[in-house]
Amino acid sequence: MMWNNYSGGVCSTAMALMYPKIPNVIVNTGGNYPWAWRNVHKLRQERHKVIVLSSFVQGYPTYFEYIRKNELMPFYMTCCSKAKDMHLDYFYNTIPGKQVVNIGFIKGEERRAERLAEKNTRHRIFNFPMLDYERDTLVKFIEDRGYIAKKTGCWFCPKQENPPEWVLTKFKKLYSGPLPEEQGIEVLDHE
Repeated sequence: MMWNNYSGGVCSTAMALMYPKIPNVIVNTGGNYPWAWRNVHKLRQERHKVIVLSSFVQGYPTYFEYIRKNELMPFYMTCCSKAKDMHLDYFYNTIPGKQVVNIGFIKGEERRAERLAEKNTRHRIFNFPMLDYERDTLVKFIEDRGYIAKKTGCWFCPKQENPPEWVLTKFKKLYSGPLPEEQGIEVLDHE
């Protein structure tokens, strides 16, 4: 069976529209942007199949609730793994037979596609049908059809343009440690 990994962003929305008979799978991380859900809703209105998986982690209904309640730092690689990848892998591995999973990597992301293809198994194969397309072309393609053309991801990710202050504070502490004043160390001026 074939599937589209869907995020609600430009490339995956274009992929969903170009391959309307293939079901789309999105993970609700608790941090998906509102426009991603608007695109999901519009796809469903147009009778595209969209399956929403939960990012249930350690008793919490979404990954976002898990990191907030445990005061963890969102970090891109671990977030991808815990918030999305493990749920998608579980989903694909519960379906009998070979699963082909379309990923919306585009021109310029060939190396990402190569790295992900290294994770192919006999049961799940990654496919990259969008590698010949440029982002600008796909933006126009989906906007012409009434979809929102914005980058997606989790709004609380430190890699987003305006992450919340609590993310920045944790990020600074994680990578630079507390400031000397915060440790009770007097900072002397050497002028």
